[in-house]
Amino acid sequence: MAGGWPLGARLGIGVRPARDGVALVTATGEVDIATVPSLRAALAPLAADPAVRLLVCDLSKVTFFGCAGISVLLDARATLANRDARLRLVATGRVVVRPLAVMRMLDLLPVSPDVRTATL
Repeated sequence: MAGGWPLGARLGIGVRPARDGVALVTATGEVDIATVPSLRAALAPLAADPAVRLLVCDLSKVTFFGCAGISVLLDARATLANRDARLRLVATGRVVVRPLAVMRMLDLLPVSPDVRTATL
């Protein structure tokens, strides 16, 4: 596949572990049915970690965001909410914000313009 992502590498995930109760997961590329297992694998253990009080998911470099991604985020949010912790998203473009708005998820999945703002 010349010029494109190698098979299985359309989504890059970076994880910065909990520090002062905050963990950061950064996604780069496409979030779709084929790549959500990687996103889930990054978010689920952090969402279940009692040391994490705020989980920030930076989606500002996501180039495609499908409904499967919303499902994974809602699962992480539910796990966090069960122990009074929070999930915040970072996104600036329509790629992520538009699907969340169309599905009326912006109240459940708050979006911040940058990581600094999300951690306040």
